[in-house]
Amino acid sequence: NTHIFIDQTQHTQRINTMGGLKTIATVATVAFVTTGSSLSRANGKEQQKLDGAAFLETFDDGLKGWVKSEVEQYTGVVELANENGEKSLKVPEKARHYGYTKQLSTPFDPRDGFAIQFEAAQTEGLDCGGAYLKYLTEEANTGKEMDGSSPYVLMFGPDKCGSNNKVHVIFKHKSPKDGELEEKHLKDPPKMPSDKAPHMYTLLVNTKEHTYEVKIDGKVEKEGSIFEDFEPPFNPPKMIDDPEDSKPEDWVDEKQIPDPNAKKPDDWDEDAPMEILDEEATKPEGWLDDEPEEIEDPEAEEPEDWDEEEDGEYEAPLVPNPRCEEAPGCGEWEQPMKENPDYKGPWSAPMIDNVLYKGEWAPKQIENPKYYEDPTPFENVGKISAVALEIWTMSDGLTLDNILISKDFDTVDKAAETFDFEAKKEAKEKALKEAEEKAAEEAEKAAEKAEKAEAKKAANAAGFPGKVTDLMYKVVEKIPGKAGEVLTKPVDFMAENVAALYAFLATSLLSILYFIVSPFVKDAKKTAATKKKVGKAKKTDEVQEDDDEEEEEEEEEEDEKPKKKNGRSKK
Repeated sequence: NTHIFIDQTQHTQRINTMGGLKTIATVATVAFVTTGSSLSRANGKEQQKLDGAAFLETFDDGLKGWVKSEVEQYTGVVELANENGEKSLKVPEKARHYGYTKQLSTPFDPRDGFAIQFEAAQTEGLDCGGAYLKYLTEEANTGKEMDGSSPYVLMFGPDKCGSNNKVHVIFKHKSPKDGELEEKHLKDPPKMPSDKAPHMYTLLVNTKEHTYEVKIDGKVEKEGSIFEDFEPPFNPPKMIDDPEDSKPEDWVDEKQIPDPNAKKPDDWDEDAPMEILDEEATKPEGWLDDEPEEIEDPEAEEPEDWDEEEDGEYEAPLVPNPRCEEAPGCGEWEQPMKENPDYKGPWSAPMIDNVLYKGEWAPKQIENPKYYEDPTPFENVGKISAVALEIWTMSDGLTLDNILISKDFDTVDKAAETFDFEAKKEAKEKALKEAEEKAAEEAEKAAEKAEKAEAKKAANAAGFPGKVTDLMYKVVEKIPGKAGEVLTKPVDFMAENVAALYAFLATSLLSILYFIVSPFVKDAKKTAATKKKVGKAKKTDEVQEDDDEEEEEEEEEEDEKPKKKNGRSKK
């Protein structure tokens, strides 16, 4: 069973040391665009028939055949990405272990030479994580049992964590002498691109010539000899350092030593400065003492949107004084400095040859007990029999596509042409560039706005507004906790906007006047109401008195009526 395996084991230690590493996305993710394909991306069956491919995964059939490991640590779940019809496997979450495998239909034997290729894109950027593949042996655990210890034939692909950036090429070679497996690492591997565009990684191994090529996006980044460029070498050295040998305690390997008999000369002044004032220098003729080095730009014009009430008094930017360019210099002239001829610096004894020097020590050489010579090392790496994805990453957004294994070197070029890699890469780079330019433009506008706000703030600070806001800042600083932080923001706003400050002061003054005057107004209203009430009551009493008088008069009239009648009768 053959696997392609994205390893996580080499990242764990680095991830621990990176601890609080956070990934910050600063540019918007843009979609892949593909044009001019000779075969439709939807036509997975045609692509799977790519001539010369021993294994080809385009993900046109989704994640069919990929089996998730049931080992406890693999909590991550991959997704099928589909960007404008371009399908790929995607790692959607960071800080997760992902473990998947897919079987090859037939084990692949690399002894006759081979080509490995795949596309990878860090769509959200990469701070710490791997995107390399492992091609596992027939003996490896597969499917639900796959884990980080599964043996591999080859590990190939990009890896970045902090300053560590490389494209790994690591083979596991079996010793024909004792059967021991040993990793063979490519020395000085190329660096991976650090952008968000898709990149194509290719490894070609010619087992007849014992040579290799590492390509990125079709360009050779590293090539050389299988026997010379790997560490440890495929064939161990015949002689090695004796591990039991050690440098004698009396061994002297210092070739030179300070002269023990040397003494500092009496006239050696360690305190003398390196430079002194040039007393002989005179001010150049034509020096313009009264001219400043910079003046206000006479061609500058006040912007149309400049508001003196909010922005303060307009001041033109400074430019070099053209009169100073024609003169030896401008401004106050100062005596220049020159090298001090008496300067010697700190004294130290001269070096002399060490009479006890024995040379550079090296352990003695012995025959290597593990020495062998393997003229055909790829007959001892095993067969590839499945594709596996097993990674730990602190970055999300990794996509993998068009994974290819072949004996034919030309197949990788056919694959790149068939899948329109160049068009896809160019389109993505163009979109990323546009997004970056837009982000830069927005950042520039924000910086200009902030600079303008600072200018307003500085202008306002010169007079009465500055004194008021300074007092406000002093008050806010004494307020503890989050309340003080919250109150600082409106003070900042008023420091930048005089109109807002005056509005605040006017509102505050009116509020204060209201609280001062309102009690008097209430008392006045209360007094008026009382007087009104008393007046009404008084009026009511007067009306009542008049009524009583009228009633008394009526009663008196009634009493007099019979008397008058009797009088008339008697008469």
